[in-house]
Amino acid sequence: MSTLIRILITLIPTAALVYARRFLPVDLGTIKIAAFPLADLLAALVFFLLIWFLIAPPICRFLKNLRFKLSTLRKIRRQIRSRQRSLLNWLLSRPAHWGITGTASEPQYANTCEGLLAIRSAGFLEKKRESYRSAFQTLTEAVVPTGLPSRTVNRPTVINTSMLLYLIAMEKKSPTGVVDSFDLYDEIAANLWFLHAENGWGPLILRADKKECRFVNTWWALRALYQYGYLERAEEGDAFRQLLTAIYEKNRGGTFGYSPSDAPRLTVTAMYLILYYDLPRVLREEIAGDYDPRAAADFIYDRFITEKCQVEVECVDGTFAGGTYIAHTPWKHIASAYAMQALAAARKNGDLPRRDMDDVYRRTSEILSQDLRSPAANESCYIPADIEISRTGPYTFAAAHLILGLQALL
Repeated sequence: MSTLIRILITLIPTAALVYARRFLPVDLGTIKIAAFPLADLLAALVFFLLIWFLIAPPICRFLKNLRFKLSTLRKIRRQIRSRQRSLLNWLLSRPAHWGITGTASEPQYANTCEGLLAIRSAGFLEKKRESYRSAFQTLTEAVVPTGLPSRTVNRPTVINTSMLLYLIAMEKKSPTGVVDSFDLYDEIAANLWFLHAENGWGPLILRADKKECRFVNTWWALRALYQYGYLERAEEGDAFRQLLTAIYEKNRGGTFGYSPSDAPRLTVTAMYLILYYDLPRVLREEIAGDYDPRAAADFIYDRFITEKCQVEVECVDGTFAGGTYIAHTPWKHIASAYAMQALAAARKNGDLPRRDMDDVYRRTSEILSQDLRSPAANESCYIPADIEISRTGPYTFAAAHLILGLQALL
């Protein structure tokens, strides 16, 4: 279709030029081909080539983008809203709010946090208030003075605790009545900040050495403490700002790996781009001296659109705690959801071209068509092509993260 449009754009003006030449009195020569002067034919050929190579391509791109905006994008947005609602329906139909898979009878607190973030951030809180309250109670009953434990290692972890604090920060700004007192959580946040090292945080609520610090753990902690207001605090603000800028100095021109020595990863690069756009403009300008958000957006685009990456696995090393070695299983990151959020933010801030954002919508539509399953009417679970299928059912965290990613595109 685009080739036909290009031909028409080229032929119509060329034919009009040849026709208009008949009414000009100037005699350009006597040599004729099929009753047309040779000079006229040469002029028409030059005009044809000029339009074909220089004028028609941008017009075709404009018409293609216009058609996408007026028709295709509208359909994709409707698809996103519909699938987001069906993902939430599936998530809320699962027991325990939420286990690692849809059939798990016991909650995993990280998955509970992810489900709560999905409900709240995607604007479903009013409709699902009772489910939100019930799931939040699952967390508050598990909290200990140092944070939120992981059922896998039976100790408070940085990611679980940071997810909880992020939710608490949202509760402080827009209360729903699920938290009676914030005193305990204020102490947990203060302890989390106190335990940071020069390179950030390790997996557990302990002061980590350099090799244990990971960029994912650090991102969750920084994001939670930022939402908790630590950047504006009189005592901690300067130190928090210095830690933020120091972490961004460790990037490779925009990309992050799981650790400073690791290869660039889609998930972590997207995480820090999301955080970057959340920061105040003055701080972003300071960070931009070492950090290149456009390079980060380009890397995320290539991994998500060109390489079609949806899942990345972080192999987390074990750690010693209290003289006991605690092993950690690999952490599966829903890279597609982080990519959607990061690229939407990059487009909003002028660091991603419009045509690239159109590709993000097309890729998202492709995922929604190919990688969602419907175990019941009006319900969908997310099973990415590059993740193994658990024998106990689809992962709840995959659905929760995809809900968040889709919200960024609406």
